[in-house]
Amino acid sequence: MLKKIEITYRVKCYHGEDVQRLVRKIALEQTVEVPEELAAIRGIGDTIIGKTESITPLDENLYLATISYNPEITAYQLPQFLNVLYGNISLLNGIKIVDIKLPECFIEKFRGPNFGIEGIRKLLGVYGRPLLSTALKPMGLSPAELAEIAYNFAHGGGDLIKDDHGLVDRSFDKFKQRISLCTRAVTKANFETGKNTIYFPNICAQADMLERCVSFAADEGIRGILISPFLVGIDSVRYLSEKFNMIVMSHPALTGTHFHDLNHGISIDVLLGTIFRLAGADISIYPNTGGRFGFTQSDCKKLHDALRHPLYHIKPSFPAPAGGMSFDSITDMAALYGSDTVYLIGGALHLYNKSLRKGTADFLIKIREIFDEKTTPPDLSSNSAHSSCDMTANTQGELLCHLPFNSFLWHGRIPTVYKASEHQDFKDIIRHELTGQYGEQTNFDLRYFEIAEKGYSSLEKHQHEHVIICVRGVGQLISGEDKITLNPLDVAYVPPMQVHRLINETAEPFGFFCIVDHIRDKPQKP
Repeated sequence: MLKKIEITYRVKCYHGEDVQRLVRKIALEQTVEVPEELAAIRGIGDTIIGKTESITPLDENLYLATISYNPEITAYQLPQFLNVLYGNISLLNGIKIVDIKLPECFIEKFRGPNFGIEGIRKLLGVYGRPLLSTALKPMGLSPAELAEIAYNFAHGGGDLIKDDHGLVDRSFDKFKQRISLCTRAVTKANFETGKNTIYFPNICAQADMLERCVSFAADEGIRGILISPFLVGIDSVRYLSEKFNMIVMSHPALTGTHFHDLNHGISIDVLLGTIFRLAGADISIYPNTGGRFGFTQSDCKKLHDALRHPLYHIKPSFPAPAGGMSFDSITDMAALYGSDTVYLIGGALHLYNKSLRKGTADFLIKIREIFDEKTTPPDLSSNSAHSSCDMTANTQGELLCHLPFNSFLWHGRIPTVYKASEHQDFKDIIRHELTGQYGEQTNFDLRYFEIAEKGYSSLEKHQHEHVIICVRGVGQLISGEDKITLNPLDVAYVPPMQVHRLINETAEPFGFFCIVDHIRDKPQKP
C-alpha cells in the first residue's frame, strides 16, 4: 500500500548538469530549502527531505524522475500540498510535473466532489448519454437578454447552463438581479417541460465577497456554481464546496501557462484532473482537442481519464471539453470520450439555428442517435403527498425580516416545483413557503402558489380555513358548488371542510398568496 506522495517530473538537464544532482536539488528545494550539508548538520533526514525513487532516460538530457515525500509535510491541506508539489521549482526551467500518486492517508482528508457523475445524473434524471451544456454570453447583454437565452436553452432540453466566466458584475445588487432573473427563467422552463436543467452562475469576486455571492445563490435554490480556481484560489473552491454542498463546475482560466511548454509546468491531467477533483470540482472544463487552444487528443484523453479513475472515496467528476465542437463533430466526440462527458458547446450551438430552443433540441437528437439514453424523473425530492398544499416543500433558509421581491421570486426562499403524476391530484404548481416555517412566532403561515397554464390544485377539504389573495393573472376558485373568478387583488375565503380547487384556464401564470393556520390538519380527499 502506498504510504508516501509520489511525484513524477520530466526534467531537462542544461549545460551538462548531472541528473542525479538535479533531482536531489528538487527534493531539497521542495522541502527544507537549504544546502544538503546544512540539513545534515541539523539532523534532518529522509523523513522530511524527498527521496529519489527512480530516474528513467527519455531522450538526450531528458529524464523522468520520481520523488516520494512524507505526506505530513503537506499539513494535509491544499495550499501546502501545492507548495510541496511545485512551489519554488516553478521558478526554475526544465521541470514539469507529469504524474502524481497519492496515499489514502492523504486523500482521506479531502471530501472531493459533492455530487460527482452519478449525483448530477440523479438530479437531472438523465443516464446513458453525454450531457449538453452551453454558456450565457456574450458579455454586454442585459440580464433580461441573458435570462432569455437561459430560458430557451432549458426549454429546448439542455441539461446544464453556465454563465460565461467573463460575466462579472460591478456590484452585489447587479449580481443578485442577474442571478435572480436567470434562475427564474430556468425554473419557468423546467416547470413547463418537466426537466431539471441546472443553472451555474459565475462566482468571481473579491475574496471578502465570495462567500456572500455563493450564499445568495444557495438562498435562491441554485444547485451549482461556476468558479475559476486559479482566479479565486484553489482552497477557496474547496471551502465553498464543502460549506454550501453545491455542484462545482471549475473553469481553467489562468492555468494555461502550465501546459504550453513540454519542459515546464504541471500537466493538464494532474492539474485540471486530480488536483481540481480534490478541491471539489464535480465538473472540470478544459479546452477540447481541435479547438482554438491547441490541446492534443492525448492531452484531453489523459485528463478525461484522470477525472474518472478510482481515487479511494473521491467521486468521479464529469469531464467537460469545450471549444472546437460543432453539430458535425458530435460523432467523433462520442468515439473519443464516451457517455460520461459534458459537451460544453457555446458559439456553435448559438449559431446553429436562429431559434436556440430548436438548435438545442437538434443537438440532443443527434446525441441520442449515438447513445442509448435512459431517463428517470429528476430528483426533486418532493413527491410523496397527495395534496399540492401538503407536499414536502423547500424550507431551507432562515428567519428573515425582509424578503426582497423580484419577478415573483423572494430572496431567501426557494420555490418548490410540483408536476402531476398518477398518484397526485394536481398539475403544474410552484409553491413558496414565505413565512411561518423559519422560526417566526406567528399563528399563521404565508405562502405563494403559482399555477401554470391548464394547471390546477388538488380537489380537497380540511378543518382549517384559509384566505386567498390573487396577485398575478386570473384564476378560478371552485368552492363547493360555486366557481369564482379571481382577478389581481381579489380576496377569497375558504371555510372549514369546504371542498375546493384552484384552476388556471388562461395562457398566463395564475399566482396567489395563501394564508393558513400554522398548526393545521392535513387535507382530505372529498
